[in-house]
Amino acid sequence: MHRELLIKAFKKVERELISEGINSPSVNQCAQRLSEIISEIFPYGDRRLRDFYNETRAGTEGDINIPQPKVILVLSQYLGYGNYKEFLTKNSIDEVKAIQEESKVPQKKNKLKLIVILFVLVVIIVFFGYQYFNKQRWMEWEETHYVEVSFDSEKLSEGNLKVYKEERIIDFKKVTPTCASKFFNDDGSVRVWYGKNKDGDLEYFTGYGLHPLTGKTLKPITQYMIGKYICK
Repeated sequence: MHRELLIKAFKKVERELISEGINSPSVNQCAQRLSEIISEIFPYGDRRLRDFYNETRAGTEGDINIPQPKVILVLSQYLGYGNYKEFLTKNSIDEVKAIQEESKVPQKKNKLKLIVILFVLVVIIVFFGYQYFNKQRWMEWEETHYVEVSFDSEKLSEGNLKVYKEERIIDFKKVTPTCASKFFNDDGSVRVWYGKNKDGDLEYFTGYGLHPLTGKTLKPITQYMIGKYICK
């Protein structure tokens, strides 16, 4: 059911872009925005998303396959589900059948050959995993901004560690706007985004993306929100 997951994600991001004032968002624009959202957790280019989406519109039969579990998880969470299983369940999908389809392992007649292949794969994964986690740069949210930190497996498992992105370090901050703040650029584009924290309180940020602590997609500021919550 990756096809349905991707279609729903593109439809949602298209609605968000329209709400930001972009008329008839293109597939490229939608793919770029989804790439930014996914890359908060896992680096992923917009070209692959665009190719997958074009495949869903090509009229070919059967499902598409997104091989990266992290991408599937982020897309599910972006649509408001806890994980992909919850997406399947709440969309009236035969969950057992879908999971079985995704977890099929090619049957090998020669068991010895299968063991050798699995062993080689494990060695490769361990080697490249070690290289990645030790050479990759990481960042962590610190109250109002991201800071670069060393790799910490516990923080990574808790979701507090993110892949380093220089533009996030420089441009993404939590702010406390007032009536005197500049909410829009001269061309009308948004300068401030908002979202609720874990306590349900509104927080404001200088860039688009996911809330650093809740993981929910931030929304662009509007005149209505400014009048109701900031200049009240």
